Formats: sequence, C-alpha cells, structure tokens
Amino acid sequence: MHHALYPSTILCLLLFACGNNSDQSSNVANAATEAGKPATENALSMKINGVEWKADHNIFGAFHPKGYNRVVMISGSKGSKNKEEQPFNINIYNADGPGIFQFQDGNPDFSVAQLANVSPENYLYGSMMGFTMKVNLTKASTAPDVVEATFEGEMKGNAGDVLKITEGRFYYHE
Repeated sequence: MHHALYPSTILCLLLFACGNNSDQSSNVANAATEAGKPATENALSMKINGVEWKADHNIFGAFHPKGYNRVVMISGSKGSKNKEEQPFNINIYNADGPGIFQFQDGNPDFSVAQLANVSPENYLYGSMMGFTMKVNLTKASTAPDVVEATFEGEMKGNAGDVLKITEGRFYYHE
C-alpha cells in the first residue's frame, strides 16, 4: 500500500510546486470541446455522479517522464488554491503507448486514480480507499508531451461513499 501512495504523493506535491502565478484561464476547455469537437486548450473534465467537474488550473499531462517507469500522468485541479482545492490525478504505470487500460486498487503496476478535498468530511477518493478505472489513452507522445484520453470508473471515499465517474476527458499538449 505504501508503494502506491508514494508516486501519487510525489505527483501531487509536484503539481502544487510547479504551479505558477500566471493566469491559468487559458487552460480551461472551451465549449467546442464539450460538443465533441477537438480541444484547442488543455482541459480535464468529467461528470461525478452526473454533475460536471472541470479542472480550472494545474492541468498537466506527461508520457514517460524521466525517472518513472513508462508512466502516463493525467492531472488537474479545481477551485481555490487553498485547503479546499480539489486535485485529481490518474497515473498509469507500465504503459507503452495508446491503448485501453483497466485497473483497480491493488493492481500490480501501482496505477492509481484519486480525487481530494470534495468536502471537509470527504477528503480522499480513490487511491488506498479503493477505485476502478478504465482509461482509453488515444494519444501519447513525449518531447513535446501530448496526452489525450477519455476515462470512467468509480472511486470509494474515506467516508465509505462511492463516486461514479463518467464522461471523463483529458487533453494536454505541451
């Protein structure tokens, strides 16, 4: 269990450390993305129990970054940059390239999906709480990093409830 937390914790710390003070509004998906047209801006969105959730900053994707074993990173955050910020990430380990990846907690590659700070009572979903995730990685390249994917699944929360994730979309072009 500690091995699964370590890479995810590092990713979350990197996300917060790499954030800058510039206006991140250009990273928000436009209406064309939601209509199924190709995205032109980096975006992360999904429906959580039928309610839309959109990252509004720290949208980041990576394919096989240095120091990781063939990992694909998908992440972004929503809300104020304080204790109420909701960071979300999916890390898929041992991924050679585009394809469909289905994994759950306890998987041998330590792939993980997690969402934090939905509320003060519900501070962690996924990760060691439990998750199942299906990710369709449609594009993945490095130098520059390009990651495009759709995803769906479920994440169990620390309070025992379950979030159903549908219509997940990720678009990142470095």
